[in-house]
Amino acid sequence: MSSAKTVALVPAYNEGPRLAKVLEVIISSPLVDETIVLDDGSTDNTAEVAATFPVRLLRWEKNRGKGAALQSGLEEAADASRFIFLDADLINLRNEHIEALLSPLSGSQPPAMTVGVFRQGQKNSVNLAQHYFSILNGQRALSREFVDILPDLNWSRFGVEILLSKYAGLAQKKISFPELHGLTHVTKEEKLGFYRGFIYRLQMFKECLYSLANHRKMIRRYPGKVPPEILDRI
Repeated sequence: MSSAKTVALVPAYNEGPRLAKVLEVIISSPLVDETIVLDDGSTDNTAEVAATFPVRLLRWEKNRGKGAALQSGLEEAADASRFIFLDADLINLRNEHIEALLSPLSGSQPPAMTVGVFRQGQKNSVNLAQHYFSILNGQRALSREFVDILPDLNWSRFGVEILLSKYAGLAQKKISFPELHGLTHVTKEEKLGFYRGFIYRLQMFKECLYSLANHRKMIRRYPGKVPPEILDRI
């Protein structure tokens, strides 16, 4: 395994109108060696947009959920030493945000994972949500050592971020929370209209609450690569 390879995983579901701007920044970053777009059953031109960039594309016919997409990406990049997760609907992504997420992993006492926190973005509702629920942020960087002890993510759907954060606590792993100034994302209501976006958001919250309430049980049921000593604490 290369000791210095960093792979970006970009989960995307019907993000054709937004994906290009995100990929333009990622592929320009000197810190990212490879980018994998995870097209999770899109019915729009997400795959076609991804194909215009020097990225690897994994595509599924049916939507399996964000957790399953990320699980596949982690398995695909077996030679990576670091991973960065970046959503496909980000607004104002810059190289400095990528550096903020990745640089703590190279420190003298590196965390197992970084979780970005949006600050001073364009949207007050997103800023407020970030202030109180930063655990939901999908902009993260993970070390290979942490990935190598993760439980199976396939079941978690939109609850994957909660699962990752809760598991890090159970595994007694350090998390760092770098601030990502000026970064925000397109809301579900902006993508789908108010009614459909609101219903989609409720489904997302349902999946997050399920992960929050059941992560211990589901880790025991689907332990993946969790070491026995950690399972004993769950």
